[in-house]
Amino acid sequence: MVRRALLIGAQTYDLTGVAEDVNVMERLLADRGFTDLRVCREAAETGYDGMKDAFRRLVAETGKGDAVVVYYAGHGSLLPLPPALRELHPGRPAHLQYLVPSDHEAGTATDFRGYLAEELTAVLRSLTAITPNVTCVLDCCHSGGMVRAPGSRRIRSVRSQVPVEAGVERSVGLATAPRLPDPDVVRLVACQRLGVAYEDERQGLFTAALARTLEDFRAQPVPWSVLIARIRDRVRQSETLQHPDAGGPSGRLPFSTDVPAQPERLPLRVHGDALRMVGGALFGLERLDRVRLVLPADGTRPGTEAEARVTAVDAADALLDPPPGVPVAPLPPGSYALPVLVHTRHRVRIEVGGPLADALRGRLASSPRLTEADDGARSLVRIRRGQLEVADSAGWLHRRAEETPGPAEVPAAARRVVGLLETIARGERLRGLTDPGPEGFPSGDLRARLEVETRPGSHDFREFRKGDGLRVGDRYRVFAAGRARTQPYVWLLGVGLSGRTSLVTHDQPSGIPMERADGQADEFVWRSGPVEIWWPEDVPAEGARPESVLLLVGDRELDLSPLAGAARHRRSEPAALSALLDAVCEGVRDSRPSDTAAALRYRVFDWHATVEPPPQPPSKQ
Repeated sequence: MVRRALLIGAQTYDLTGVAEDVNVMERLLADRGFTDLRVCREAAETGYDGMKDAFRRLVAETGKGDAVVVYYAGHGSLLPLPPALRELHPGRPAHLQYLVPSDHEAGTATDFRGYLAEELTAVLRSLTAITPNVTCVLDCCHSGGMVRAPGSRRIRSVRSQVPVEAGVERSVGLATAPRLPDPDVVRLVACQRLGVAYEDERQGLFTAALARTLEDFRAQPVPWSVLIARIRDRVRQSETLQHPDAGGPSGRLPFSTDVPAQPERLPLRVHGDALRMVGGALFGLERLDRVRLVLPADGTRPGTEAEARVTAVDAADALLDPPPGVPVAPLPPGSYALPVLVHTRHRVRIEVGGPLADALRGRLASSPRLTEADDGARSLVRIRRGQLEVADSAGWLHRRAEETPGPAEVPAAARRVVGLLETIARGERLRGLTDPGPEGFPSGDLRARLEVETRPGSHDFREFRKGDGLRVGDRYRVFAAGRARTQPYVWLLGVGLSGRTSLVTHDQPSGIPMERADGQADEFVWRSGPVEIWWPEDVPAEGARPESVLLLVGDRELDLSPLAGAARHRRSEPAALSALLDAVCEGVRDSRPSDTAAALRYRVFDWHATVEPPPQPPSKQ
């Protein structure tokens, strides 16, 4: 197994910090055991042909089980297509998104010198076909304009005047190739779609925060989903509204496929004399639930952990009073809360005995969302015909049975069983997410619908009606529209027939901005691409299973990646995620966001159906 990385630094136009970005990443990765480090700094290496050749060689030389990092620092561009090209290619994205090579300005109407997001996505899919351990880090942005930040900072975006015809033709030619980010790639991006990434005279703010955060947690097994919160806090201290994000399987440990058993982490903000757990209500927290506060060490102040109770719920957030002796002003970067005990707990009946029962009860006692119960149990753990089973109240197995564990295997088996039960409990919680109604979101006519393809591959969709069923292989999409006084954001969530939760729009966990309708200043629309229903291999093909789709619409960004389960359970192609570099920041201001920001206001639209198991092949006689 080789740990290899491709680092590209295209220091074009007025950028000055790209070279240092690449140097920092080269040192950081070398210090973590990366022995095959390919660095592209020179103009010939960072031109379009040089970048294309570097990616080709990376794919050709990557072997099974390798750890791979792709890093890019430089300009990114998001160009609107001229009306004539949009009419010529209906159904194509309205913008051309690409990385900016060093020979960008040499492009012509027949030779586009930009590395398209579709091209990068195809490279990443080629890599994950070889090895699952792929991380992509992008320190650039896609703003269509060029503005200036306070002081000496500059934005890593560029308004291009080069012809785009050849770029559009290349994009159309890639239509049969995968256009969307591979859900198995960890993606770390410096900002969001239409957003900006800053640098100072030395280097990019995102790369600096990334390197410092990785050093802070060098000796601790902390996943990307936790690290990105600290990276955001550090970037935010620069007094810019740059919003880094992490997509894909961000529950992994850095540069690894290992996923630690991490409970849900909710970011903390100061709220007057109290604390605000951002998004706590969406995670099922209510008044009197207990949480554990984790405040990292910061400067001269040591790290602190303490338990507290939820005192109130404000829209999507949960409020609590800090326990005595816990300083919270200001909060250290990366502070978060962990649920300890919640009001709604999944009831489990244990029908096994001996050491396995003792191990299960010990783990249940420490789970915030599970409790043992004989009456009204939603799940049961039992042994039948020498196999360990976890079933629902109707007797259908949640997963395929496994052999009864021997004495040495009991701890691991108990960990797997309780982990599965917590997955089911998370799915139930998400299915029960309620809509606060029109007063929950500042919009007068917000509406949404689910559409299902009439027959496979037809691209003809009909509206899903309450009571309709779904079949394996069906594809659905979601449409939303409405008027709003502020920029609305959407998240597409799902609870699959396996019970796993999924953030379908996983590439933009902080939310996708709805687009303004043509000619309407306050009218917004959004449509996902088709999402396929499939039957996971680890779920027995017996009995109809529930499938739920939820659309969350909010009035600001919020990282909902903790809502997603660790396992992939569906294949999705949201059209708004037409490129790896998509994200959600609407603009830049020259002030720092306040820790006392108002709670997220939101609406929830949900659709529930049952899915029949696929027909089983005839058994061989």
